[in-house]
Parts: sequence; C-alpha cells; structure tokens
Amino acid sequence: MTRIRVSAVRQSLYVTGACLAALGATVPALAQDATTAGSAGGGEIVVTAQFREQNLQDTPIAITAITAETLEARGQTSVTDLGDYAPNVALEPASGLQGNSIAAFIRGIGQADASFALEPGVGVYIDDIYYGTTFGAVMDLTDLERVEVLRGPQGTLAGKNSVGGAIKLYTKEPDANGGGFVEANYGSFDRLDLRASAGFSLTDELFARVSGVSKTSDGYMKRLDYGCVNPGSGIPMTSAGDEDCVLGTEGGRDLQAVRLALRYAPIETPLEINLRADYASDNSQIVPTKLLYAANPSVRSYDAANPFGGVPFDSRFITGPESYTTYADYRTGGNYTTVFGIPTQVQPGGFAVEPKATAKSWGVSGKIDYELTPDLSVTSITGYRVADGSSGIDVDGSPLAILLQDFTYRHEQFTQELRLSGQFADGLIDATVGGFYYDAKDRIYGRVHIPTLLFDFYQDDNVDNRSISAFGHAEVHLTEQLNLIGGLRYTDDKKTYHYSRLNLDGTEPSPMFFAPNFLVAGLNGLEGTFSGDRVDYRLGVNYAPTSDLMLYAQVSTGFKGGGINPRPSAADQVQTFGPETLTTYEAGFKSDWLDRRVRLNGAVFLNKYQDIQLVRYQCPESTVISCSVPSNAGDAEIFGFEVETFVEPVDGFTIDGSLGYLDFDYTEITNPATMVTLDMIAPFISKWQASAGMQYVAELAGGAAVTPRVDWSYRSDFFYNSINNAYNEIEGYHLVNARLTFDSADRDWSLSAAVTNLFDEFYYTGKAENIGSFGVVTGNPGRPREWSVSLRRNF
Repeated sequence: MTRIRVSAVRQSLYVTGACLAALGATVPALAQDATTAGSAGGGEIVVTAQFREQNLQDTPIAITAITAETLEARGQTSVTDLGDYAPNVALEPASGLQGNSIAAFIRGIGQADASFALEPGVGVYIDDIYYGTTFGAVMDLTDLERVEVLRGPQGTLAGKNSVGGAIKLYTKEPDANGGGFVEANYGSFDRLDLRASAGFSLTDELFARVSGVSKTSDGYMKRLDYGCVNPGSGIPMTSAGDEDCVLGTEGGRDLQAVRLALRYAPIETPLEINLRADYASDNSQIVPTKLLYAANPSVRSYDAANPFGGVPFDSRFITGPESYTTYADYRTGGNYTTVFGIPTQVQPGGFAVEPKATAKSWGVSGKIDYELTPDLSVTSITGYRVADGSSGIDVDGSPLAILLQDFTYRHEQFTQELRLSGQFADGLIDATVGGFYYDAKDRIYGRVHIPTLLFDFYQDDNVDNRSISAFGHAEVHLTEQLNLIGGLRYTDDKKTYHYSRLNLDGTEPSPMFFAPNFLVAGLNGLEGTFSGDRVDYRLGVNYAPTSDLMLYAQVSTGFKGGGINPRPSAADQVQTFGPETLTTYEAGFKSDWLDRRVRLNGAVFLNKYQDIQLVRYQCPESTVISCSVPSNAGDAEIFGFEVETFVEPVDGFTIDGSLGYLDFDYTEITNPATMVTLDMIAPFISKWQASAGMQYVAELAGGAAVTPRVDWSYRSDFFYNSINNAYNEIEGYHLVNARLTFDSADRDWSLSAAVTNLFDEFYYTGKAENIGSFGVVTGNPGRPREWSVSLRRNF
C-alpha cells in the first residue's frame, strides 16, 4: 500500500512539473539559467555546449552559464562555490578520507569516493579537456571567461562520466585588447589572497596572457591536546601544543598557481592555434573533521598495570556540539586494542602523519582550429596533465588509534580529441563528428594502520585506464522556428587495477590466522580488469514561436564507467562491477520578457537510473564475509524540475534566483547485500535547493559607483551514505553572503568589503559514518562567518 501511495504522489508531481513548464512558457515567474549580474537586460551569453557558438537562450540544454563578472560579484573563487547558485547541483570538498578531492553531484548523480578504481559521475572540463578523476578537482577560478554547468546526461557530446552533467571551465583567451588586473584580499584567519592577470600582444598575430594566484589562510578548526585540556584524565599531554593546548588547525589554505596562454591568429588565414600551460601547488590542510559519535570498546589507552583498563574510546573525545575543535592528533599514540578478546598494544609514537591534503598539478594543452571551407572546419584538442598529492587521515578524532592512513596519489593523463564541424545543405544542417582518446595511469600508495583488524601494511596500487569513443551530432533546421536534434556516441573502455600489499618489513602477509595483515594475504601481485563498450544517444526537438521564447523536449542517455573493487580483504573480493546508466526525458523553455529585463527559463525531467553503483558490505561467497565491494545495486527514478531567473526592474538594480526540486525513488534493489532498502534515497539528494541574489549599482557624483550585493542559498537535508540513518543525515542549511563594492569613476580601481556566512550558521558539508566497522562518525563543518576586504586595480 505504501508503494501505491508513493506512486500516486509521484504522478501528481509529474503533472505539477509539467504544468510549471507550460506556465513558464507563457508568463514570467522564476527561472533557470543564470546570467551576468549587473548587465542591462541580462546581456547575451555565448556558450559552446553543442560544439558551436550559440546564444545561451537558443541552446536546448539546461545550462547555468556564469560569466567572469558574475563570479567576481558573488566572490566565487573555487569550483566548490559553483553549486550554491545552480539548481540541483552539489559541489563540496570531499571528506578527509578522500584526500584533496571533490564530491560532485548534479541532479542527485555523481561520486564522492576519490578512488582511482571508480569513475566520476560529473565530468570536469578545462578548456574542453576532460579531467578524469575527482582527485585534485577543487580548482581555482582565477581569470576565467565563463563557466558552463550542464545538467543532465551529456553522453553524446561530453562522453562517459558526465552522466549527471558536466562542469566546463573556460579561461580567457589572449587577444589584441590586452588588459588585466591586480587584486589583493585580506580577511579572517589571516587570509591573504593575491591575484593578477595580464594580456599583451607579441606581434600583430601572436598574443599572450599570464595569470597567477596565491591563497593562504589559517585553519578554522583547532586541534586540541586532550591530555592538556583534561589533566589527570589518564592520557598524557603530547607536549607539542601551545599554552592554549592547541596542536594545530585544520582547514587552512596554501595554494599557488600560474597559467600561461598563447594564441596565434594569422591575419586572413583560416588557422588559429591556442597553447596553454599551468602549474598549481596546493599544500592546504585536511578538510576540518569533527568527531560526532564514539563507541568502540575494543580500543582504550595504554595502562601497563592493566591491559583491560585505561581510558576507553567513547564520547569523552567529542568536543562541543557547535565548536570548531577536535582532539585528533594524527599519531598512533599509545593504546591497547582488543582483537578477539586479546589486548594488543599499539606502540606509542610509532606512526604519525601530517594533517594535510595536498595536490601539485601541471598541464599543457594545444587547440588547433582550421577552416577548410567557409562551411567546414576541423578542430584538434590535445592535453597532458599530471597531479600528485598526499593526505594524512585520522578517522577517530582522538589521541587513540583506530584508523590512521598516510596516502600519496598520482594521476597522469593524456587526451586527444578531433572534431569536424560544418553546415550542410545550404545551412539546413549543423553537424559535428569526431573521436576521443583518453589514457590515464594512476597510483595510490602509503601505509594503512587499523589495529582492530590487525592491519598495518603498505599499499601500492596502480591503475591503467583507457577509453576510446567516436561521436556524431546534428541539428536539422526544418524551418526558422523548428529544429530536430540527434546525437550518437560509441565508447570502448578498459581499466586494469594492480594490487600490492606488503608487511612493514617488505614481506608478503601470511594467511595464517592472527598473523599481522592475514586478512589481506594473497592480494599482492593480483590484478583485476574491467572492459566494456556502450552506445549513447540524444534525440530532441526545439521550437521558437517568437524571438523571445524557445521550447524544447529531448531524451538523452549517459553512463558512468565500470571498475574494480579497490579495497578487497581477500583475493576472492577482487571483483569488477558494471557501468551505471541513465536515460533522461526532459522538457523545458527559455524566454526573455519586457525588453529583456526579465529572463525566465525552466526544465522538468524524469531520470530512469539503472544499475546504480553502491557499496555492499556482505560477501557470503567470500572467505571474509564482511567486505566493502562496489556493486551494481538496483534501479531508481528521479523526478525533478529547475527554474532560474534574472530580473532588472530598473537600471542598475538586478535580481537573480534559482529553484531546484528532486524526488528520488528506488524501483528495484537487485543486490540486497548493499543493505539498501526501497524506502531509502541515494546520497546527496536534497529535495529542495534554492538561491537568490540582489545588487544595486548606485551612481555617485563624478561617475564613481557603490554596489551593495546580498546572496542567499538554501539546501534541504540529505544523506551522505547510501544506507540512510540519522548518523549520516546532514540537516538543511541557509547561507547568506554580503558584499559592498566601490568603483572609481574610470572603473580602474575598486574596493570591496565582504562577509560570508553572515549569520554564522553552523552546518556540515559531509559526514563519514563508520559505526559498524570502527564505532566512529565524523562530520565536516562548513566555514564559519568570515570577513574580507579587497583592493583591485584594472588596466
């Protein structure tokens, strides 16, 4: 009966969403695609989502396009800032367990696990070059031309792993206009940001642009010495803290990056070459992590007189409910762990890690455009990128040792894309055909220390990842108002995972019961391989009854690649899993009203989500029944709608807003070992998401201007894990940011003062629940209220 009622509600929601789309096509209301804040009438934004330049309002895809001016007005400086103002988009730094990586979800589909064995669910592109991992994807937004956030599967044009959508960053191209800026920003926690960019002409045909950024700040989460704060507790102080018992902080930033671009555009020659090179060093601290639940009777502090005595791991290590503090010391410390009832001492000070999540990356790319004829051109895009980093992980948030890891990561990729685009049949058809090649080599190595499982070993895993695809896309202009769209893409994937597990002395683990690391015996030297192919398609129609209104409908598909279990506890757990796939039925509209003072767009969609990749925790077929194996778990439907608006009621006063809705419903659970039930929902599904921003440019005597701006964003509650419970539920939160900017009359100078999280709301961006395995739950508090002032010089 419950399922019947849910289905009835969902049918009502489908009707409601369809009515919203129809209503939006006839009257102004809320809207969908963001536009430039402060540009009269919203301005015109050109996007390249369909591999050709189009006005945003003429592109039949749900896109949030954000220009450089909007990024500056909102103070958005990182990829993780983009999700606050795009409907049904969640972009957050991943939990500390994942190192320097991003948890990216669009329309409830994505990936939070940064393992190289898994594939992202949201594609990240830098100047049309695909970045194939979530590790190192927390990128800075300095000197961008625009950002395009594409929602819904982009399986035909973007390819695999853009099943939820895609985030495309476009840097500014060098040109004859030159120009640039220098900006300094100082704020809370000794924040100091320095940014600069300059463009110039080398010759009449060769142009260059260079940009750089430095971002440093102290952390906002204090690491306290438990023995110092609690003298006489039975746990000694480490003597590493200061007079306030502070060992250090988490959440501090230390990023430096530089980018160089060269553009060769010969006069009266159908050739253009763009070369880019960049380097970034991110030596930031670990994502702030706070202990929320502690109950593991197998772990207690060391007591020489009584191995079963000492201080047990329990709630005493939990700091205040809304305090930015933790007792994590990132050391093994000195404690007993009881394994099968036998106390085993963990050597004091035997293993320590740095509370950092670093990523050092560099890349080079080249794009060649050549016009074969006035109606036919060829484009070649070549890219090579490397990212190295490390992370120290202390999962228990206490001076005791439950799980401590020190990992180093390396990602190396080469991509090549070739496109042939043109107009045919006297402009009746716009078409693109092409091919794509991706080759990546990944490595994760380091030490894993889990005393309760008798784990203390070195891991050194390597992954080879290759993908080849061919695609075609065409838009047929039946009339000036009516167009048909079709796209097709074939992809062939192969991934091989190589395992290495060695004892600390370099020997292989013994399978003998109770020997160190006996649970991972037999894994060293093994490998697992996944291979498969896939065909994706897109079929659509769009109709423009007037010059200010476009309606569209489409069905499109996408997939997230399969892979291999990266964390086996036995040789028989080296298992592969297949791709997860998505078919989306979508209808929407794009419209301008009142002489373009109101921009109003919307979309309604139904996702058919199949073979969802979830972790199963029971392996009855294995010699070790308890496991953590990614598997294809079941199918679901996701219904949703999105609306966004831009309004300029009077000159200089602008309002932008967005609203997103998601309703998730499992339709079948094919793998009960995942412990997921039909009444649960997938991670990162917020039923409601909304944002609004207002600003007014007040002209002063002499031409100077003062611009106050306020931005608000809201996300309703969601679960961080596939197995929903109160421990991994994240409560909804509202955030308000405010900014006041003074611009000189010639607009060469600007001075801004800003406050983020104005009302100092305490909230979590993520939670890691490990009650079943370790008796631990940790959360990642978002940033508290912060102020900043910035001075900018344009030239």
